[in-house]
This record gives sequence, C-alpha cells and structure tokens, in this order.
Amino acid sequence: MSQLLAREKRFPFPIPYGWFHVGLDNEVAPGEIKPVRYFGQELVLWRSESGDLHLQDAYCPHLGANFGAGGEVVGDGIKCPFHHWVFNGEGRVIEIPYAKRLNEKACVRTYPLAVRHGIVMAWYHPQGIAPLYELPFVAELDDPDYVAPLTTVHTIKTCIQEMGENTADGAHFVTVHGHPGSAEYGNFEFRDHFMIMESSQVFPSSGGPVEGTLKSTSVGFGWAEVRYQTLIDVCMLTTNVPVDEETVMQYFHVSYKNPERDPKIDRIGAAFNKEVNRQLTDDAFIWENKRYEPSPKLCDGDGPIARYRKWAQQFYAEGV
Repeated sequence: MSQLLAREKRFPFPIPYGWFHVGLDNEVAPGEIKPVRYFGQELVLWRSESGDLHLQDAYCPHLGANFGAGGEVVGDGIKCPFHHWVFNGEGRVIEIPYAKRLNEKACVRTYPLAVRHGIVMAWYHPQGIAPLYELPFVAELDDPDYVAPLTTVHTIKTCIQEMGENTADGAHFVTVHGHPGSAEYGNFEFRDHFMIMESSQVFPSSGGPVEGTLKSTSVGFGWAEVRYQTLIDVCMLTTNVPVDEETVMQYFHVSYKNPERDPKIDRIGAAFNKEVNRQLTDDAFIWENKRYEPSPKLCDGDGPIARYRKWAQQFYAEGV
C-alpha cells in the first residue's frame, strides 16, 4: 500500500536547498511590503525606509498575523498589523508597544539575499543552514557591448529537478524541439554544486538550420548561465524558484552582443528570444503531463541522465 501511495505523487522530491529567484531589485520601494509565496510558504519581501531589502516569513510569531496583510514598515523594522510588534531585518523583535520587556524568543525567519544584475536571489535551506556556496556575476550582463536582457517568466506545474534534467537529455532537442540533430556533447562535468555542459548543435532558424555551440553552467538548481554562438553571440541567464513541491517559476534573461546596435542583429536577437521561450512551452507541456521514473530504461542515445540525477541528490537536506 505504501508503494502505491508513493506513486500517486508525480515527483518524490522535497523542495531543494539553494539560491533562488524571489524578485527584481526595482520591484520593492523603500517602505513597501510585497507578499510572495515560495518554498511552499507564505513570505514577505520588504524594504526598510533606509533601503535595505529583506525576505522573511509572513506570519508573526506572536499570534500569527500576516505582515503582508496590513503590516507596515517602520524605519528599519516591519510592524505586525495585530499587536504592533516590530521586528528588524534580522528577524528580532525590537519593539512591543505595551510590554516592559521584549520577548527575545520571538523571532521571524529571515532568508539571506544576494542581488545579481538587478535580480534578487534568496538562500533557502529547510533546516535554516547558512549559504553553502556563493553565486557568480555574469560578465556579459555588465558588458556595454551586450543589450539589456529581455526577461520572460513562465510558471510551470513540475518540480525543479525535472526541469534541470533537460540539460542532460540530448535526444529531446530533436523529438520535442524539432532540431535537425541531437546535441553532440563535447564536455559534461559535474563538480560540487556546478554542472557544466558544452555541446555543438544544429539550431533551427527562419533561414534554415544553423550550426552553433552551446555552453551551460548551472550553479545549483536556481541559476544557470547559457551561452550560444550561432548567428550572433547570446548570453541567457536562467533563474528559477520553487513555489511549492510541484510548481516552479522560471525566468529567462536573454542578452546578445550588439555593440553597434545594428537593427539586423536586434531582429535576430528578438527572434532568438522568441524561439527559446517557444521551446520552453514545448518542454512545459511534457513536464506538466509526465511523472518521474526512478528506474528509467535508458539507451545508448540518451545523455548522462544517471550522472545528472546523482549530482542532483546533494541539494536535498538529510532527514527531510
């Protein structure tokens, strides 16, 4: 019976730990509170009046009122709408208007943040462990020769491990995306929290098949840098966040090299951006209607799926 119940879930995974996309830096003004839901939890993203950004659990530890429903930013703290307890950005209570002494045990869970290229990334670990690795910066996104990224978000009913497995699945480029040929892997490396893939592929385009190369560097499940060299040089940053165990939000930030701001290159870049987002919708249809197979019957034409799955195991906390 327990095995039957286990198979009723499409995916056997809890929410993994890592750095994940929780917003854009320009979305929250000083003094503003933004309710959000990530990691299967209600949270608030808020900015103090002095400009510091914070991500915390939405519910006050006193009696459970929601900071995102009537709460208020007061200086460098956030005030509960119920009894007006005020907590600082570290989650400690700093004011109780009717008490002589503070309850030092009253703390709000706070998530470490890192801002990269205007993207707010939060560290999540189910046991509250501090960040185990750092996020890089993407050189191209600070390079004036590259255009400002075109950002598109997709919400997909799947788990984040299933999405990452596509990198190791060279055959699906033909069967799902209609590429003229499978990916030819030149290098596939799994090292610590990095997954690095280099391949040569034939990409579809409006002018016919185009040969090119692709290099993908994933940093955990929430961050991947993908560089294409085809008709133009493209750098695409992909950021993700698990909303819950079976829902993921994925962001594509597509930038391409165009130092002279040539209109022809802009048209190619726009077409590329449209195509990668179209291909993601193809993937999403598969992901939303499949289940995880723990013992897949692979063949010699499949990519290093088993190696990917072994690498992915490190992002699930023991005892969860």
